[in-house]
Amino acid sequence: MAAPSKRLKMGCEHTDADTDSALSCFLQWCKRVGLELSRKVCVSAEGTVAQYGMLATQHIQEGELLFSVPRSALLNPRTSAIRDLLKKEEAALQSRSGWVPLLIALLHESTSSSSHWQPYLSLWPGFSSLNHPMFWEEGERARLLQGTGVLEAVQRDLRNIEDEHQSIVLPFLRAHPQTFPPNTHCLQLYKRLVAFVMAYSFQEPSDNDEEDDDDEDEDEELNPPMMVPMADILNHISNHNANLEFTPDCLKMVSLRAISAGEEIFNTYGQLANWQLLHMYGFTEPAPGNSQDAVEIPMETLREAALHGEARSETHDQPST
Repeated sequence: MAAPSKRLKMGCEHTDADTDSALSCFLQWCKRVGLELSRKVCVSAEGTVAQYGMLATQHIQEGELLFSVPRSALLNPRTSAIRDLLKKEEAALQSRSGWVPLLIALLHESTSSSSHWQPYLSLWPGFSSLNHPMFWEEGERARLLQGTGVLEAVQRDLRNIEDEHQSIVLPFLRAHPQTFPPNTHCLQLYKRLVAFVMAYSFQEPSDNDEEDDDDEDEDEELNPPMMVPMADILNHISNHNANLEFTPDCLKMVSLRAISAGEEIFNTYGQLANWQLLHMYGFTEPAPGNSQDAVEIPMETLREAALHGEARSETHDQPST
């Protein structure tokens, strides 16, 4: 079911010791890769809306740098251990979503015990705690989401994921058995990685954001998603107090207003209604917090309502006999 305004990082089966150990390893890794964290913040499972989050330990002024992530620490096809293979097979990995190279990189890095990214990916053991509706029981999904628009979006997602896996990913994996041992990278893992990318990845803003929507496909290709360690620790609210900035050398999380000691630091995932948050991230923002919440009504529904109202009006206007 939908969670509060938070994306859960660890499932209930993991103990506090497991959580502390994974977080400790991740923070040590951050230091090794040059990720700089302000002394005024900490990452914790205590005092946040649920599980991991970022808290202010001292008063923070507007415009202060909270952390910076060097581009070498971003996980994408160009930084993966199999980057040369992905580059060589680039043409064969083209897809409508544009996500396949990153997903294949994640398939490799998440199942390799020697992966450079293991301390980061260990925050999501098995990616089993993702709460997207695509993982709900089919009957429950149909019963709870009928009429919201989420049901149709999830059904479309599942069809596209299976088609992409069957037509592009699976042939690639079979062509490189030394890198991808058979029976290690199943469709279920691929689905969970799609959800992981959907919920946790970032996409660099395009220089053409001001242009027409007709260029959206091109922008997606130019700016594919990437994983940004530390930035994905932050939770979402529409009235957020921090924002991610992109520079040539690094990505910076900067405070948007004064933040008091003990206050949680929130990013935003965009101006999204609750049905969109549920679809893409697996949670909703409780009312009345989501200032972007809205309901989409299909034109066909409006048409049927108008015709029904017109018919009722004509019935009432008929003279009685």
